[in-house]
Amino acid sequence: MAQYYYQTGDYKSSLDYLQPLYNQPDMEIYSLQARNRIALGDYVQALQVTDKMMQRAPKNAEAWNLRGIALALSGRQDEGQQAIKQSRTLFIDDEIALNNLAVIAMMEQRYQEVVGLLLPQYLHGKKQKPLLHNLVLSLVKVGNHRYARDIIASENLSDRPDVLIDALARIAPDAQERG
Repeated sequence: MAQYYYQTGDYKSSLDYLQPLYNQPDMEIYSLQARNRIALGDYVQALQVTDKMMQRAPKNAEAWNLRGIALALSGRQDEGQQAIKQSRTLFIDDEIALNNLAVIAMMEQRYQEVVGLLLPQYLHGKKQKPLLHNLVLSLVKVGNHRYARDIIASENLSDRPDVLIDALARIAPDAQERG
């Protein structure tokens, strides 16, 4: 039930259902708890949960990844980037790690780096929505509207690619959605 609430975006209810299970040292429970805390913007508690995960399994790639997300979103991008890189060395899905590293780069307005991270993934057939959205936004931000338009059209992201590109070009850096 807690997983269902998480998937529907009701993070507080998910945490309520998890609460009786907090004393059971289970990695799935910890993981869901950390994801809920991150979604709620409660990064300090998310980090505490990832600490528990790492005490039980220091080489748990998901724990490192979640830690990296919480660190980056709390304003500690360098530490977050290092934690996500560590999750990658521990064999988290490369697509997840690269997209998270791309989000950190986007937070710092390093759009060319994002393109460098995500474009090879796209060209190798990786087409998950977060990757596509981050890649298209970054292509627009570096001025490569033609390639952004090609991706928007070929992946059916919009019936009106030019309108979308114009809207993305107007997004101010501090107004971008994080996470």
